[in-house]
Amino acid sequence: MKMNAIIVPNITDFNKGDQALVWESWRLIKDTGLYNNIFILTSEEVDQSNKISVGQSKDRNDFKFIPEILKHPRRNKHKTEEHVADSKFETFRMIKNASLDFLRTNKLLNICTDLNKVKREFDEDVYRTVQAFHEADAIYVKGGGFIHAYGEMTAPYLMWYFLFYIRLAKALKKKIIILPNSFGPFEGLTVKKQVRSVLSKVDLIYAREHVSSESLSKLLDKEIPVEMDLGFFLKKDDSLKAEDLLKKYNLNETSKIIGITIRPWRFPGLQNPETLYHKYLKSVADLISHMILKGFKIALCNQSIGPNAHEDDRNAIKDLLNIISNEKIIWIDEDLTCSELKALYSKFYFFIGTRFHSIIFSLTSIIPSIAIGYGGNKAKGIMGEFNLNENVIPIHEVTSSKLIKMFDNAIKSYYKIQSNLTESLTKIDESRGRIIEDIKRLYES
Repeated sequence: MKMNAIIVPNITDFNKGDQALVWESWRLIKDTGLYNNIFILTSEEVDQSNKISVGQSKDRNDFKFIPEILKHPRRNKHKTEEHVADSKFETFRMIKNASLDFLRTNKLLNICTDLNKVKREFDEDVYRTVQAFHEADAIYVKGGGFIHAYGEMTAPYLMWYFLFYIRLAKALKKKIIILPNSFGPFEGLTVKKQVRSVLSKVDLIYAREHVSSESLSKLLDKEIPVEMDLGFFLKKDDSLKAEDLLKKYNLNETSKIIGITIRPWRFPGLQNPETLYHKYLKSVADLISHMILKGFKIALCNQSIGPNAHEDDRNAIKDLLNIISNEKIIWIDEDLTCSELKALYSKFYFFIGTRFHSIIFSLTSIIPSIAIGYGGNKAKGIMGEFNLNENVIPIHEVTSSKLIKMFDNAIKSYYKIQSNLTESLTKIDESRGRIIEDIKRLYES
């Protein structure tokens, strides 16, 4: 008998790493052969150019969508100039939204088993999604790296926000499968307690690297298996779009192009985010100058263009270009799908990535890379899985000299790195196959 599944949390096509994770979650779930309907949780936010956040996904006729219940406290209202730090007014507005959202969703959890009550108390979108949860046999948490906190004042609500849909699934006694994620750190009031309470009794849970596995295993007091990030399973676009883009920007594969992704970052838990952000950008600019002197061309790429200013890489690229300008620096300012972006990265010679999935896209294209890590354990853990521990640096530790030294050492070891990547990528299909078999076994009894 065929069943229904739901993928949470919601997708946004603005972030190409997130897009890849949802698309690959859907493909993996479909390949189990267990489900007749697979629904994707979504919102239809728009960016500043009125582009819908799920436009590219909705172009795919095989996807089915249901509306999100819990919105981000920002409500997609953002000012470009506040991409590093929020104003006091914006902070107050988000705290107000979060407080009201907590009361509202806590009430929903208390009545969610009674659809008649849900219909009376909530709007049609909420009712429709809760009804879909009732009819679902399994809730899948897409791969990713969103369950972490640094001890910031907002940490208690962050965990509520991150874990809400798993709480809803538990309340309705649904199977819960958490696809390979990064976990931790778990700093802040109630954070460990919430994570332990919600994740301790899910049906399947995977970490995507050993750093996260060890962190969550210690917290839950049980072994957490490690499987590959779903972004590794993404196939690159096989059209000629990547070649056409290179021509559009007067580039070719013989130019020895170095791709770069950067992002706005607020350095949560640290006292001087603006200073650290400038130091990060200035260090990247100095590295670019060093690479240009060595004869390379630089391609700045949009890995994420939203849904808010803090997640829009174009804001960071503009900040970077205010620091450094050179005719050998090309900004490939395009809104590509994840598979198109991976095809583009495969044409580069080397990659410097702050955006985590830009690194995965490049590594799986056998492109030697350096990762600037942020947002938990993901970059450190994944680079360690590829024996590239010396090619990753936390964003708050970035300096010009460190980046230049890392780059020079990586170029010296270029072909050795390529050989290691080729060997490591043989594990991809094995990992995906194990996850599918584990899911099938949930239904054997």
